[in-house]
Amino acid sequence: MSKDIKSFQDNIRRTFILFSLTPVIAIVFTAILLFIFTWSAYMAETTREDSKSIAGDVDIILDTYYAMLTDVEFVVSTADIDVEKVRDRVFSILYSRTSDFDDIGNLMIMSPEKRALFTSKNSVPECLTGEEYDNWGIWNRIKTHPNETRTVLYGGNLYVVRGVFRGSDLKYAIIYSVPPQVIANVINNKNRYCILTDLGGWVYLNNTQGLTDEFGQINSLLEGNTGYARIGGQKYICYETSVAKGLRVYTFSDINRSTRMIIILVVIVAVIFCAIIFITYRSTATSSEVYTRDVKKIEDAFEAVQQGNLDVSLSIDSSKEFQTIGNDFNEMLDGLKKQIEQNRELAQNAAFSQVKQLESQFNPHFLFNTLDNIRFMAKIDAASADKMIVSLSGLLRYSIRETREEVTVGEDLQHLQFYLNILQIRFNKRFAYSINVSEDINDCLIPKLLLQPLLENAVKYGFGEKEKLTVRINGYQHQERLIFICEDDGVGIDEDVLEELKHSIQNPDTQPAHFGLYNIHQRIRLMYNGDYGLDIWSKKGEGTTVRLTLPKRVEKNVQSFDSRG
Repeated sequence: MSKDIKSFQDNIRRTFILFSLTPVIAIVFTAILLFIFTWSAYMAETTREDSKSIAGDVDIILDTYYAMLTDVEFVVSTADIDVEKVRDRVFSILYSRTSDFDDIGNLMIMSPEKRALFTSKNSVPECLTGEEYDNWGIWNRIKTHPNETRTVLYGGNLYVVRGVFRGSDLKYAIIYSVPPQVIANVINNKNRYCILTDLGGWVYLNNTQGLTDEFGQINSLLEGNTGYARIGGQKYICYETSVAKGLRVYTFSDINRSTRMIIILVVIVAVIFCAIIFITYRSTATSSEVYTRDVKKIEDAFEAVQQGNLDVSLSIDSSKEFQTIGNDFNEMLDGLKKQIEQNRELAQNAAFSQVKQLESQFNPHFLFNTLDNIRFMAKIDAASADKMIVSLSGLLRYSIRETREEVTVGEDLQHLQFYLNILQIRFNKRFAYSINVSEDINDCLIPKLLLQPLLENAVKYGFGEKEKLTVRINGYQHQERLIFICEDDGVGIDEDVLEELKHSIQNPDTQPAHFGLYNIHQRIRLMYNGDYGLDIWSKKGEGTTVRLTLPKRVEKNVQSFDSRG
């Protein structure tokens, strides 16, 4: 039983649904997971950064108060315990150190007998005056840490205290009650759940509920914990940071709120995704039909070309991809037709070039002069006459019998020497030449009879009224190209004639003024695709230079022929 082959339209629709929706599903779920991971990492990082920032700000505030107590100690020490003498200076220190805060707080200087020597707010907490607190709370911290500034949390208030001792005797105590609002402003500026405690876990400030116990201490699940915690059904990301002055900062992020936001986002994405699936499924039917019409056009075009119709063309503008295929198809056909035409023109031009080459090389005028010179030389110099006959015979044999379109540089130079022999005998000392062709290009292939027309053109138009003419032919390779240059020191070419000559060479449809140069350029242009051909420069009275550029081509085991056989 043969396999049921689906139509191209059905295959496109099925493939489009499979390969468009499957990646979308994978991308959506990957994006959701990546979002959850990124969001969790972001929440943890911001919680940590805010905790460190709050701890740093609190530390800076306490540094200010610590410095204030040091300044006060220095001033009071100079008054020998008579605080009344330096009251104004103490107030000045207090106002200077607390100028950046909304509340100056309560600065107190106490005697060892718990008598207030100075107070900035005319009030002293009971914990500083009662006898029962002598070895408890703040006084205990002062006595156990002589001449040290300490932070003490007692009775819900935060104090910065310093006991000044002379030897083992307490002389006075400097106590500063920190205004709660100063520290609260630091927490409020971060807009973050935060708890500030001492090292024992006693809470000083707290802007959330449910994270402390009934005794006013932080929940034991949070104390010393960094990471995730669950309290009373709520999930938190928590981070603890220690303050150098004996406090701890705990910051929290409510994961439950974030989870609800993620769920809402997932639901929205799921709804959008379902809509995309529905729209995609409905739209594939129409789009696959459109693309099938384009494929049908392409199929019909290829069948027409297969039957030999090269005038067909594709015009597709439904999509960029099929438009590219149509344009490439049209360009392919144009290139094919152009190649066929070039091949036809090359064949015609090769035959035409050979005929014109023979006409220009062995026209009756040339043959008459050569034979006349042979007859004349036979009377006075038989050896020269014999040499001219041999050279003429070699030229005729090479031009007529050699059927290859391409020969080696060495072969063409060998037969070019026949032509040079004839010119040398005809013009004697009036003509001089030099040939400098690199040996490493002797095996390279060039069109047959390529160099002789250059030499003939130089002799034909270079002599003019001059008594002597020198022609130089150079050949070498450069970047996978063969370069041949023919230079003469003849009469040169008028500027207007030179422009006309260049125009006729570069434009095949123009009637050529010089068949030799025209044929050389056209043969090179048609035989080799690329930036190859003939260039000419000339200056009146100074000479003419012709340059040929060809691709470097080497054919191994090229068969040479005997110029005498």
